[in-house]
Amino acid sequence: MSEHLSEIEVILKKSRVIVTVGSGGVGKTTSSIAMALIGARLGKKVGLLSIDPAKRLADALGIKLGSELRRVELKANIKGTLDAAMLDQKAVFDQMVTRFAPNPQVAQKIFQNSIYKEVSTNLGGPLEYMALAKLETMLRTGGYDLIIIDTPPDSHALDFLARPNILAGFVETGVMSWMIKPFHIAQKLGAGAIFKAGGKIMGGISSITGMKMLKLLAEFLVMMEDVIIGFNRVGRDVSIALKADSTGFVLVSAPYNNAVRSAQHLLKELKANNYPLLALIMNRNLPFDLQRSIRGYSKTGAVDPLLTPGFDIIASRQQYAASLAEQLLVKARESAGKGVHLLLLEEQGQMIHSEETLWSFADALCKARTFGDE
Repeated sequence: MSEHLSEIEVILKKSRVIVTVGSGGVGKTTSSIAMALIGARLGKKVGLLSIDPAKRLADALGIKLGSELRRVELKANIKGTLDAAMLDQKAVFDQMVTRFAPNPQVAQKIFQNSIYKEVSTNLGGPLEYMALAKLETMLRTGGYDLIIIDTPPDSHALDFLARPNILAGFVETGVMSWMIKPFHIAQKLGAGAIFKAGGKIMGGISSITGMKMLKLLAEFLVMMEDVIIGFNRVGRDVSIALKADSTGFVLVSAPYNNAVRSAQHLLKELKANNYPLLALIMNRNLPFDLQRSIRGYSKTGAVDPLLTPGFDIIASRQQYAASLAEQLLVKARESAGKGVHLLLLEEQGQMIHSEETLWSFADALCKARTFGDE
């Protein structure tokens, strides 16, 4: 590692895509923003994308964000740039339809279809897939040296990890063609032919949904055929990009039992999907000076008797935090190799709610200690 760069700066300098994962409440979103700021300070053109449903990114940056990447005004001495976006599901869905529909007229018909209006706005789950679509666009159009993806808390992050090729089987095994073929025939021969083409299946759907709903579904599937195929291609490309040498994952945790248990679960998922782990960040540790004082107290025991119970409590907490950190690092190296480091970050003595406090957090991240070296 360069003597002039911190561990996190080395990681940011060599990466093109970084995905942060972790449970809720451990500082994952703040760490994502801090890494984006550090990247800009290193002179990179940084794109920051949030799919965190808590929507903390916009609040922390103090600006209104949307699906379109917007420039964040940084301090004058920063060499790089930072563009940020917080996904709006329907806006990205609309962009994908516009991109993959065979022509603008079909795209407009899709936008006006009542099924599309419902699916693009209210369907649960596709926000993570929309993030992958947005990531693919950012990679394809270029312009960014570093892209940082801030994922939702752990259970939703697993959806994000599993989604890159979610449509592959649907498209490549011919299932979609089998479903859509009767509707293509119906378009050519008339609505009544749909029942002959689809036989009992079509008749069963009609009895459940009614003819009007069946007609809407037929129109929707036929119009969306090219779009669905396009989505699959995007998913395939992103799946490759997430496993590229220039891509890596940073797992954020904290010295709490539930947070470490969640982090261990995410480690298993990363390994199962063959995603590279670059580093672990354990946030919210006791201040380093206090830890040093605790170690000194433990050796000498020279403290006012009235303060002894408090020192014992703090010393016990620190001992437990250290055991959790060691446990997590062992699991990480078992799944990702011995080159993975765990970075210890001090608990910040202020609320992170402005650019100034975000820069303070970024500086603290650069000063994070590698577990075992403290």
